[in-house]
Amino acid sequence: MPLAEDSPADPPVELGPLPGGHHGLSRQEVAESQLERLLAATAELIAERGYYGVPITEIAKRASVANRVFYENFKSKEEAFLAAYDAIADHVTELISATAGPVADWPGGVAAALRAAIAFFDAEPTIARFCLVAPFTSTPKIAAHGRDRAAAALPYLAQGRDLHPAGGELPASTEDSLLGGVVSQLSRSLWAGTEPLGALRPDLIEFVLAPYLGPEEARRLAAEADSAG
Repeated sequence: MPLAEDSPADPPVELGPLPGGHHGLSRQEVAESQLERLLAATAELIAERGYYGVPITEIAKRASVANRVFYENFKSKEEAFLAAYDAIADHVTELISATAGPVADWPGGVAAALRAAIAFFDAEPTIARFCLVAPFTSTPKIAAHGRDRAAAALPYLAQGRDLHPAGGELPASTEDSLLGGVVSQLSRSLWAGTEPLGALRPDLIEFVLAPYLGPEEARRLAAEADSAG
């Protein structure tokens, strides 16, 4: 499970335990490989069993490292969760920026960002559960951190106020409510597990655009964006 963006020319690499004996890797390379496997194991196991159902010993075992290696990298399971979450969040942020950044108009950028994020999580259902479900069934610190990371999108959403004839009159909580609604709908869909997240794409695009553009224009643009995507 890659936790960093891969070169387009290179497929993702699944890391397994290092071979014993003289594997030819430097001490730093070994440490980096162990850390990557610990991050992957943390995300995989917590996505499967929930935060409180995964002991540190199981994370170390899944990563094929000794327990002491876990504690050399992290003080606690909570710290490991946050590190894995941030690694994935950084990747998703880069993916969204690369996809939506070149789009000149704000509605098109919103649609491109949602398409990119939803496509990523659809392709990585374990990561999706870890990022969109697990934070809210873990510790208060983890839940707050997840909200803080998501809040990075608020200034971009707020740009839509410039397109609203009375944008300054929109409630101050508009962007928070929209972002929370998107995450909530994706999380509920993952819990239900009945259809791919992509099925929500047109509705979510319309949901985000509607407060700024009005329901009819939002519906039209959502349909166009979905057919183009």
